[in-house]
Amino acid sequence: MPREIIAAIDVGTTKICALMAAVTHDSLGNLALEMLGSGVTPSRGIRRGVVMDVPEVTAAIGEAVEEAEREAGRQMTSAYVGIAGSHIATMNSTGISPVDSRRGITGENMQQALEAARAVSLPENREVIHVIARNWKVDDQDGVQQPLGMSAIRLEVDAHIVTGTATAINNLAQCVLSHGIDIDEFVLEPLASGEAVLTPEEKQMGVIMADIGGGTTDLALFRNHGLWHTTVLDVGGNHLTRDVAVGLRAPFEVAEDLKLRYGHLNPERIAADEQVWAKVFGDRSERTFSRRFISQILEARGEEICDLIKEKVEESSYAQMVPAGVVLTGGSSQLPGFVEMARRRFNMPVRIGHPGQHLPIQGLSRELQKPSFATSVGLLLWGLREDQRALHAPVYTESGESVWLNRMGRWLRGLLPD
Repeated sequence: MPREIIAAIDVGTTKICALMAAVTHDSLGNLALEMLGSGVTPSRGIRRGVVMDVPEVTAAIGEAVEEAEREAGRQMTSAYVGIAGSHIATMNSTGISPVDSRRGITGENMQQALEAARAVSLPENREVIHVIARNWKVDDQDGVQQPLGMSAIRLEVDAHIVTGTATAINNLAQCVLSHGIDIDEFVLEPLASGEAVLTPEEKQMGVIMADIGGGTTDLALFRNHGLWHTTVLDVGGNHLTRDVAVGLRAPFEVAEDLKLRYGHLNPERIAADEQVWAKVFGDRSERTFSRRFISQILEARGEEICDLIKEKVEESSYAQMVPAGVVLTGGSSQLPGFVEMARRRFNMPVRIGHPGQHLPIQGLSRELQKPSFATSVGLLLWGLREDQRALHAPVYTESGESVWLNRMGRWLRGLLPD
């Protein structure tokens, strides 16, 4: 049966967001969510998506969770936790399961095939986070999306495997478990973001999602409703801010404010004589700067981010498999001019993805509908989908990892002081 509450914790480079929602039903009787509470706090101790200071991150998570619990009037006992960062790596693998032709393909056969795909050789310090079916092959029939119940003697899966370093996973787990919160599952952040901002048509035809966060840009390629490729770029919105800070010789916080208030990635749209004031280092505490100059700084870094995305997609050999184009999300995607720049650099359709009213979530505030909250909202939707799987396919889960990760989380929690 579905749980009464689903919670999410998104630990990002710039902010930490905790969400709580109640499981309910829509007018058609399908499972849905009703927002109960949210908490957002600036990140501390995170660099490029990786925990660098456990006490700082633990305290920041506690502040966000406390705010969400206060608003919801409920205690958070477990949560889906987003994971990303430069330590993430992916590979593809195949797995095979024999099938009893008299019974047909069962959920157990599908799970066995995924477990066989998971049995890859990994370095000692890496752990599997997800094993996700890209494609199923039933005997000689390829391209099957849902083989459950089909007659066959052999089932084969083409799976996408997501791994992370054990130390990065354990450090993040410790920060969450310290608050008495069990981990339902670690979810790769671009997977969660895809739940919130991509349409079923885009996932079917083929689409690239680029989640431009503060410390990293997470790429995910979806096709035939499955995840085909993921990669993490070591560049994000903070690099845009840092470029402005260096160019103006101004503090990082001042540069961030200028980026958000006056930033544009197309200098030609900015009047040549438009000036802005900014506090800078040195004896002269304030100076005026050309807004077009700031835009030129942002344009250069924005072009680099777009070119890196294009390069990674071309390296994946899937560049011709994405007729739906590119969906940009994450906080930096909101900068004016980013879509126009991306269309020029990619030469394909581009749009901004944000969690909208089409999602099965009631009470989603305007703030949570911004692209910067795509991962946070997507984690709730991932949890809702897990509940739907539990109702309709209790044996088979596409990830195949939640049980192991839950055990790991409980084991880690047992090592922490009371």
